[in-house]
Amino acid sequence: MAKFRTERIRLWGIVQGVGFRPFVAKVAERLGMKGEVANIGGLVEIIVTDTPKRIDNFINEIEKSKPLPSEIVHIARDEMETRDFAGFSIRESGYGEDEPAMIPADLAICPDCLHEMRDENNRRFGHPFISCMVCGPRYTIIDRIPYDRDNTSMIDFEMCPSCREEYENISDRRYHAQTISCHDCGPQMDFRLNGDHNAEKTEIEKAAALLKEGRVIAFKNMGGYNLIANPFNIGAVRDLRAVKRRETKPFAVMFRDIGEIKKYCHVNEVEEKLLTSSARPIVLLERRSISELEDVRPRNYDEFEKSRFIGAFLPSMGAQYIMMDLFKGPLIVTSANLSGMPIIKDEKEMFEMLDREPLIAEAFFNERKIRVSVDDSVVRVIDDNPQMIRRSKGYAPVPLYVEGGTGSILAAGPQLKNSFALTKGPFAYVSQYFGDMDTVETRNLYEENVERLKGLFRIEPDTVVCDMHPLYYTTSFAEKYAEEHGLPLIKVQHHHAHVASVMAEHNIEGPVIGVSFDGTGYGEDGSIWGGEFLLCEGSRMERMCHLKYVGMIGGDESMKEAWKSGVSYMTAYEQNGYDVEIADDEVAFDLSEIIEYATLFGTLEEHDYEVAQKAIENNVNVIQSSSMGRLFDAVAAMLGICDYNSYEGQAAILLEDAAARAINEPGESEADDLALDFHVQVVEAIIDKCLQIREKTGANNVALTGGTFQNKIIMEETLERLRALSFEPYYNISVSPNDGGIALGQAYIAMKRKEEENDD
Repeated sequence: MAKFRTERIRLWGIVQGVGFRPFVAKVAERLGMKGEVANIGGLVEIIVTDTPKRIDNFINEIEKSKPLPSEIVHIARDEMETRDFAGFSIRESGYGEDEPAMIPADLAICPDCLHEMRDENNRRFGHPFISCMVCGPRYTIIDRIPYDRDNTSMIDFEMCPSCREEYENISDRRYHAQTISCHDCGPQMDFRLNGDHNAEKTEIEKAAALLKEGRVIAFKNMGGYNLIANPFNIGAVRDLRAVKRRETKPFAVMFRDIGEIKKYCHVNEVEEKLLTSSARPIVLLERRSISELEDVRPRNYDEFEKSRFIGAFLPSMGAQYIMMDLFKGPLIVTSANLSGMPIIKDEKEMFEMLDREPLIAEAFFNERKIRVSVDDSVVRVIDDNPQMIRRSKGYAPVPLYVEGGTGSILAAGPQLKNSFALTKGPFAYVSQYFGDMDTVETRNLYEENVERLKGLFRIEPDTVVCDMHPLYYTTSFAEKYAEEHGLPLIKVQHHHAHVASVMAEHNIEGPVIGVSFDGTGYGEDGSIWGGEFLLCEGSRMERMCHLKYVGMIGGDESMKEAWKSGVSYMTAYEQNGYDVEIADDEVAFDLSEIIEYATLFGTLEEHDYEVAQKAIENNVNVIQSSSMGRLFDAVAAMLGICDYNSYEGQAAILLEDAAARAINEPGESEADDLALDFHVQVVEAIIDKCLQIREKTGANNVALTGGTFQNKIIMEETLERLRALSFEPYYNISVSPNDGGIALGQAYIAMKRKEEENDD
């Protein structure tokens, strides 16, 4: 007869807040195991007494049939002094030791809860905050680990007897579901009114009625307030743009279900999985052509025609589904804030905005407090893989595993599209998206969240790392933090960090050809970089080649005024022939036809062309720039496609759209054909330089990164060409290729530097 033993089994990963303990208890009951399970710090600890073979089977069953949102990263088993158990139980949680902790991101409503919410015979019929073990808010309501109800904002809501009975019943699917609630005991919908109120309607019925009337409303979701409007009502969209100070940038659109999305957009299998995943990100989808929309195209369709992509997503909580069911159509759903400001999460701030903005009809809210504001994530599919554009709700703060990481690092991140990162051993906790660090409000939120994540995951950094740019807020923050805490500070070149973010994600060994294209990065020579070919290995970087420097009109506004980039390139051609006498470490493009087009049609003449040209010629407020982003701006302006970026990347986006039109309708437009020719030149330059660097160094891995590689045409064509030449190309997936991935790259370089110093 096999001898019994007692084992302690510890599981790391996404094992809290996903119904893992109740799941373990049910598996144990089914297999006749005796013992206990608990949340300890950020992990799950199981203690069982049985035969070694039965314990093996028990662990195998846990791994095989774990709850859908969970993820097991590591399992440790230790034999203990033999203990006797009467059965299997969930014991009280403990704070644990200093092991890495993991908590899940917010989880969208699951199909079972959605079905119950729509079932008139269910006691939770129409409950806006319905949830269970595998769905509902997590990160946005937690105060501390372990993830228990008393450690979240749900502590404010005492369970009613019915919910308590479900919570304690091992056979119920809400057994130990920490966000359990119902109409009698959970959060309740309420509203702050501007104007008359129909007392006969429920709060959400009132919201849907206002939207049908063409009003803008504020509506509280898991991670903050949204502003919502009917995309087919010109007045509603105009009012929303006035409130947001957002003149042209397309809004994301929420749809009721996948079927409705498919009426307006092309959706492949990977995109559908993303749309219906528990993260519920905004997915950038190619919209259907007007001819394909004849049966569903309503009047005032302009809002859907601003770009060839629509940011589409599905509801993530019951309240949103109820509203969508009542409204019966797509809705613009955007963050409640002014452009560039943090999303609003608290009622006081929302009501202040309501008082200032009479264009917002009402704010619909509830008393469940949001502990941390988190915007919707944005994802797209590239090369048949999901790629993060904005990593936030549904993904943060789930850590990324970085091979060989040790110690604890605070990576301050970039100035634009900011996320910071904290590491603990091999785990990198990349924060939610904060946006541009230009306002006091965003900076305060950033600093608050650095301290919050440090406390939540019990991290005390031993190293600080930041960008090289001397004027970035994140640089000054890192310098101050390092000085106050007596820590070493590492400064990393912007484009090196971009490439390192790809190396971190894919654990790339050996030298990497890093192709890093974006708008702005402070260079080691004091110039503005942005069109870079780097050779990277470990923590080291060598600049192999770059876009030929151009004297660019400087100043913050020049990044918005694409026409100034156009003048800068035209002047460079006139002065010395930009595309002649190219050094081996430079790249230049034949822009002669584009410049001829600009001259013929006078695309830049309405601006102060001569004044700007004189400034360049006399070197007044001129910076040397190798920026690919500014070159895209220049080409868009010279072709008359876009001369001013009313939102970041607008000129580049519209230039890509022009190239896409030329692919679909060749010869229809000279400007579009020239836009496509420019895209072809960019791909050719990447291939040529990668071949040269491989021949010189033997490096065969290529990392494509930076905001320019959000261009689908360039990215997919480059990947195809590189693979045909037997290169091994890599790109960002879990973090964005834009500056949102910089913090991970900074952390990786600091990790590698530590590793190399220890080896020495």
